[in-house]
Amino acid sequence: MEDIDKELLDLPLNLYRSAISIRSEITRRLSNAFGEEFTADYWFVLNYIVHHQPVAINNLAKLMGRDKGSISRTVNCMERIDLICRSVNPANKKSVLISVTNVAQQFMEKAEVEIKSVVENSLGAFRPIEMLELNRMLQTIVANMTE
Repeated sequence: MEDIDKELLDLPLNLYRSAISIRSEITRRLSNAFGEEFTADYWFVLNYIVHHQPVAINNLAKLMGRDKGSISRTVNCMERIDLICRSVNPANKKSVLISVTNVAQQFMEKAEVEIKSVVENSLGAFRPIEMLELNRMLQTIVANMTE
């Protein structure tokens, strides 16, 4: 029973270290591929927006598990390098919607290759079905923590 308790206590640190390692590797690869400081956060934001655009910044902050100020700073940086654009929400003039630009569409195609490589390198010991199950379990953790 003590072994199980120790493993359970090690789990949060292992999850954290895994997330940090993957995030750092994504940032390194994207920065190398594009010659600028393209962070993993840019990828996370773009990947969501591409499939759900346009997105309100409040919804994006909630999804990313970040406060509105933090996600606004990320969006500002992404707008400066022409990855996203803003428009007024026709349903609520006080709200801003975010969409990807043509530059971002081109970025996404090349970035996806890099992201898949990071996933394959970090999870290469897993079978495809195990990767899918891991993804499902991680989604369950997030859902449990955000309820």
